[in-house]
Amino acid sequence: MNDIFYPFPPGGPTPADELVRGAIDLHHHGYPEIAFDHKTRNEDWDELAIARAAGMAGIVLKSHMWPTVGRAYHLRRLVPGIDVHASITMNPIAGGFSPLAVETAARQGAKVLFFPTWGAAHDRERGGMSRHLGHVLPRAGNLRCEPGMRATDAGGKVLPEVCECLAVAAEHRMLVCTAHISPKESIAVAQKAKDYGIGSVVFSHPDSNSVAASREEIRDMVALDAVCEFCTLGMLPQFQRISPKTAMEIVSEISPDRAIITTDYFFEWSPPASETLRMLAGTFLDLGMPFEDVRKMMRDNPARLLGIDVLPCPTHGAH
Repeated sequence: MNDIFYPFPPGGPTPADELVRGAIDLHHHGYPEIAFDHKTRNEDWDELAIARAAGMAGIVLKSHMWPTVGRAYHLRRLVPGIDVHASITMNPIAGGFSPLAVETAARQGAKVLFFPTWGAAHDRERGGMSRHLGHVLPRAGNLRCEPGMRATDAGGKVLPEVCECLAVAAEHRMLVCTAHISPKESIAVAQKAKDYGIGSVVFSHPDSNSVAASREEIRDMVALDAVCEFCTLGMLPQFQRISPKTAMEIVSEISPDRAIITTDYFFEWSPPASETLRMLAGTFLDLGMPFEDVRKMMRDNPARLLGIDVLPCPTHGAH
């Protein structure tokens, strides 16, 4: 692992740099994600060292394939001084809607439970992550011809096995994220989560092609105490459904207390997470969003959702 120096402009850290201090990326993909030949810019340990040098407080390591408990366990020891939170995504390859899989992950440190991504029927119908997976794994090319997973039955009722997974998440105080299930399924899950004492779920990137929620559906989720995720991936030109300006309008409508900013990408040309968050923070500031509102979305709200205290911001470049 390299010793990382994080550069600043000649005049010192900018307001966007300050916003990165203490930030937590709740949706961070590492390497390898799908396969070794699907490259990313940095190895996980260098990515974390860069984030630490920029002053970030932590990340949630997500994978579309496997629970990240083992990787997070070792990364915390390789790169001390920054939190690495593990997660499990309930895709078929990891057990699907399996309470046992969720419990096992939780007992190995998983703090976040993601609903299916490429395994979700909604994703397959929309040609989301399931379509991309077919570009990398030849045997995944037929996924869109298969029905996929649904969290609710034909009448819109949350399935018993999904309820069991929510019960396990509640027992272990895991954060629940809706991932790529449909907006209607997400609303039903958010309602059912309350029965188990789960306060806020994350409405995963409602602006993405994989979810494509309407403004009304976003408002319905927020009315159920959900927090909406806005990820950098969804604002890149080739994936864009909304612009940063439109995202700001939505945040203004639902309140910055109900929004988070994440990265959610894994490409060989992608900059480090800390740099991406800095650029997006700077974009929001340039568009007129108040500094405190951006800080809520990058630091305060993620910490609250993970059930951890907001610590004093680390000193830039500390090791």
